[in-house]
Amino acid sequence: MSKYKMMKIGWKLLCTSLILIILAACSREKASTRSMAQHEAEARAYTVTGNPSQAASTLDERAANDTIVHQQGSSYVEISGDVNIDKNTVRVTGHSNLPAGARIKGNLAVKNTLLTGYTDEATIQKDGSFVLQVHRPGIQGSMDLTVLFRPDDQDQEIRNLYGNGGNKLEGPYVYQYEENEHLLQEIRIGAEFDPEQDRHVSLIKPVWNKPKDYGSPQVWIKPDVKQKGNYYHVYARSNLLEGSDVKLTIDFPGRWQFGYDDQTKVMPDGSFSMRVKKPSLANRYALVITFEPNEDMWSNAKQAYGTQGEHLAGSLVKSADDKKGSRRIEARVQVQPKS
Repeated sequence: MSKYKMMKIGWKLLCTSLILIILAACSREKASTRSMAQHEAEARAYTVTGNPSQAASTLDERAANDTIVHQQGSSYVEISGDVNIDKNTVRVTGHSNLPAGARIKGNLAVKNTLLTGYTDEATIQKDGSFVLQVHRPGIQGSMDLTVLFRPDDQDQEIRNLYGNGGNKLEGPYVYQYEENEHLLQEIRIGAEFDPEQDRHVSLIKPVWNKPKDYGSPQVWIKPDVKQKGNYYHVYARSNLLEGSDVKLTIDFPGRWQFGYDDQTKVMPDGSFSMRVKKPSLANRYALVITFEPNEDMWSNAKQAYGTQGEHLAGSLVKSADDKKGSRRIEARVQVQPKS
């Protein structure tokens, strides 16, 4: 075979190979395009509810970010920390943009008990760090840890940064409290844990979502109940004012039962969470959430609801059993126990 014919055959083979490579690439591109379109259609077909990053044990809360954005001493307060639990102590190692010399407190409480005195106090260092170490109570039960900063408890120089009664405070960690019938502001962050199971947790950053009719006397409550182990956890949204006392009980038809209750204060956006032990024998009962106005409420709540609930309105209003003419809010959730 001549050299010319061999070159011609080689050229044809090369052209054929190039054509096959181009066709294969086009095929892969079309397949990839079809796959992307299919995935996009599937993504549009599903709706994600809730926030995958938020903590499962609380309502609209997530671990506080360690990165401080606002400068030290800013009225917009940032704070974070890690909690380590051992046999005898609960230790908080944290960081904030509070000014050096500011005093913060740590308080440990056991749910549904009257234990007091489990506290510690620390001073913010120049770099914003702090360490709290609270003695751990020697009883079992879920525990609430609270880290607290009150401008009115500080030296005058620090009080001036945050205004009279903390009225200049900003950010998600700002809560109200009442003193001598005046509403003041404080910084608060905390965590809930079971010391028999947890060894390390993070302080939790709240994420608020205040409703447009917040504080209206026409009260609504939207509870979400989840069974976790031997407990019912109730996470609720409402338009109740911050600081309102709400209670959770179990109503057993036709009989009295004790020890199935919890109580808490409403958060800044009307939300709240409670839990109650799941009855082991009964299979018919309801979870009952109540709010009953009284003389000990904060001054703004007295004005909004009346000390006997006389301003309350809406479908959840009930007559109080023990006070003639008094009214309360009651929301009931019928429970179908899991096997």
